Amino acid sequence: MDLTTRCPKCGTVFQAGLSDLQLRKGYIRCVQCAHIFDGYAEVVSDASEPAAPAPAPAAPPAPEAPVAGRPAVPPPQVIRSGRPPAPPSEPAFRIGVAPWPDDRPEPRIGDAAGPAAPRPVEDILVDEGWVPDAGEPGGLDEPSGQAASFVVEARPGHRGQGGSAAPLLRDDDALGWWDALLRFCAWLLLVLLLLLLAAQAVYVYRADIARMAPALRPALERACEPLQCRVPYARDIARIAITGSALKLADGDAPAGHSASGQDAAEQHFVLHATVRNGAEQPQEWPTLVLDLKDGAGTLLVRRNLAPADYLGPARAAEPFAARSEVLVRVPLTLSGIRINGYQLDLFYP
Repeated sequence: MDLTTRCPKCGTVFQAGLSDLQLRKGYIRCVQCAHIFDGYAEVVSDASEPAAPAPAPAAPPAPEAPVAGRPAVPPPQVIRSGRPPAPPSEPAFRIGVAPWPDDRPEPRIGDAAGPAAPRPVEDILVDEGWVPDAGEPGGLDEPSGQAASFVVEARPGHRGQGGSAAPLLRDDDALGWWDALLRFCAWLLLVLLLLLLAAQAVYVYRADIARMAPALRPALERACEPLQCRVPYARDIARIAITGSALKLADGDAPAGHSASGQDAAEQHFVLHATVRNGAEQPQEWPTLVLDLKDGAGTLLVRRNLAPADYLGPARAAEPFAARSEVLVRVPLTLSGIRINGYQLDLFYP
């Protein structure tokens, strides 16, 4: 949708797109004189309406009458070097929106003049009456010379401690021998603490390390000798099983509970036979055997825990239970004052 608007400066009437006005908040540039104005405020209802004559320039204000005893002072006038003075009809300062370089009207179909060449922003602002101040870029009071350069003298013999300001350090800021000694002691203490932490971890997890790396077991055992400790083997009770067992009377003894004369025997001798197998892929600790003796009703009469030294002997118990091996256990038992009718054999790690 197009609106018909009139330039308040030259009186040119032309069509303006509503989308262009909304995009630029109503401001538009005249296609004839490039004046920027509010298109909504200058909309005309009929394009055939004659253009209103441009307002005549306002007459310059009359100079004030001289006061007695005071010389007449002409009104102040600012003249920029290389530029003509602003005409009296145009104000030296205007409040408005400065045009952007890409805020030019789009060429319309059928326009004989075609797209206009882009104009610099400075020229458009000067046409609108904007004059740069002395402190702004483009003013007349810019300093011609440059400030003195800041020179930093490098010191190759000074060792910087990091950062971009290292060359600015003075000789008295360098670390002395006392600071260097403190730094060395701090690093030495840190290394000792790390070594102590590593040794403590090896001591606590020595069994796991020996299981994961069997080649390190001799070294770990030699390291444990001064500390009077040992490197235990694996303790996987699920991989150890009793494949067979039997509780028999010793040779020459009467049946359980009877002597040769038919009376209750005061003392009986038995022999426990058991076969224990290690199904793991690595050596393990010897388990503890649990022997339960029961009567005919299944009531527990005696329970005895047999340590590895009890059923193997001290020399054999000091060695590990080899991987994928089995051992035949033979344990003599002596019972006094009780009659047994059954037993149960189990194993565990204490």
